[in-house]
Amino acid sequence: MSSDTPPRRTSDGSVVVPMRVYKGITVFSTLVATGLVVFGFFMFDAATRLDNPIREAAVWTVGLAGWTPSVGAVNVAFGLLGIGVIVLGAGSYVLGTRFKTAEMVDSERRDTTADSQEAHDDG
Repeated sequence: MSSDTPPRRTSDGSVVVPMRVYKGITVFSTLVATGLVVFGFFMFDAATRLDNPIREAAVWTVGLAGWTPSVGAVNVAFGLLGIGVIVLGAGSYVLGTRFKTAEMVDSERRDTTADSQEAHDDG
């Protein structure tokens, strides 16, 4: 597939793109996913430790508005934020895996054809 060929969708839902695009998508989706998962664990840490700097900054910022949230509310908020960020990171990775190159699709077809021929020859 040349670099000027438009992307196409396969029957399994994958998107076939040129190698250069595939490499970029793979690198950046993995980087974003890793960063989001690590940030999600930072949010879990903020949910479980009262002396966490992220938690202290958030409580201080909310305190500027004249409202002091309870410890339990802050714990739940940071815990849910952590889960949400990790799920977002997982989604980023999953979306990145939907892209393939023409060579990958062709090799899958060859493998499938070879497997079906072996099954037919054995039977």
